[in-house]
Amino acid sequence: MNVELPDSLIEAIARRAAEIVLEQNGQQNDSPWMTRKQAAKYVGLPASRFEKDRTIPCHRDGRRVLYRKDELDAHFAG
Repeated sequence: MNVELPDSLIEAIARRAAEIVLEQNGQQNDSPWMTRKQAAKYVGLPASRFEKDRTIPCHRDGRRVLYRKDELDAHFAG
């Protein structure tokens, strides 16, 4: 069976696939802010380390805890 798809449909599928990959990697936008889970993945440590280690720089927005990429880079560059 051979199915021909219009180029516009193939492009739309590729664009959506790229969006999904970026979402799964926590890199949907260029924001410097990350959730605890995203920050842990970014530096390659378990999220529990971010909960326990009070020296890791973070910011609180109500109940949310957010991390900035540049602060994590500086902290772990050490």
